[in-house]
Amino acid sequence: MLRSIAFRVLICTLALVLGAASLSPTSAHPTKIFVPPGWPKQVVIPSIGVNAPVESLALNRPQDTHAPYRWGDVAWYDLGPKPGQPGFAQIYGHVDSTCCPAVFYLLKNLHPGDIIDVRYRDGRIVRFSVKWQAVYWNNQLPTKWMYQNTKQRGILLITCTGVFHFDGSGYDHKRMVFATAVP
Repeated sequence: MLRSIAFRVLICTLALVLGAASLSPTSAHPTKIFVPPGWPKQVVIPSIGVNAPVESLALNRPQDTHAPYRWGDVAWYDLGPKPGQPGFAQIYGHVDSTCCPAVFYLLKNLHPGDIIDVRYRDGRIVRFSVKWQAVYWNNQLPTKWMYQNTKQRGILLITCTGVFHFDGSGYDHKRMVFATAVP
């Protein structure tokens, strides 16, 4: 009889734990993230050796994409949320240059759980954990999802990939890495 009760308690506890684990962070508890004033200064991704200054990037339309002006920098889309604010902050970087790999060349090697740190000018850091990555045709980026109004605090790292076309159109795909803020 006691074994039966203990077994039922164990099963109920396991069900509660597994049920809680399946909740998204925003549905269980709001994420408490402090976003420093000012603009992000640096993106650091230790697992792939990225330590890049941030350029701001004001685009005219959400479907526009643009890499930074320098091969080793990343560019933040400053008309969207800052990294750490609700929404999906977008950070662009080159995959290669005219001579060699560029800042996001190894983005393809990121895995779920890898850390991305965004440093602000006052020295504070907002930390993100990689959730997934995907590759899209240039004209099929999920822009409705990218620009949605959400309480989730995420970051999108975006670079070129696929086949390079020498007709001036460049690469035919974009690689997108999605990460969420870590409280």
